Amino acid sequence: MPEKLKLIIVTPERKLDEREVDFVTIPASGGEMGVLPGHVPCVVTLAEGLLRYRTGGSEEAFAVMGGFAEVLDNEVSVFAESGELAAEISEEKERQAIARAKDILAAKEKDLDIEAVQTNLRRAALRIKLAQKSNPRQHK
Repeated sequence: MPEKLKLIIVTPERKLDEREVDFVTIPASGGEMGVLPGHVPCVVTLAEGLLRYRTGGSEEAFAVMGGFAEVLDNEVSVFAESGELAAEISEEKERQAIARAKDILAAKEKDLDIEAVQTNLRRAALRIKLAQKSNPRQHK
C-alpha cells in the first residue's frame, strides 16, 4: 500500500497547492471525509469549510468554498469554487466584512439579496477560523 497521497488544490483562478501528504480531511457536503493512501476512488461535492492535511507531525489547512474533490489512484484533486491560503487572510479585513454584512442585514433593505450577504458572512467567518487555526499563538 502506498505511503503518501498527492494533494492538488485548484480554483478557477489558480493552483493553490500541490504536495505529497499522509492524510487529507475534506469538507464534503455530507460531512467531513478522511482520505488515507489506498482510499477507494470517489468524487464528492465540497461544502464551505476547512480542508486539512497532515504531513509528518504538522497539520495545515485551506479554506475551500464549494466545488468538488476526486480521489483516484492515491491522488486527491480538489476543484474549489474559491479557496484561501492562511497567509493571504487579514483577520481585520474579515472582521470588517462581518460587521458590514451584519449592518446590511440589520438595515433590511427592500431589494436585499439576503442569500449573498449570508454567504459573505459565512465565508468571512471561515477565513477567520483558518487564520486562527494557522496562528494559534496569536489567539490565546
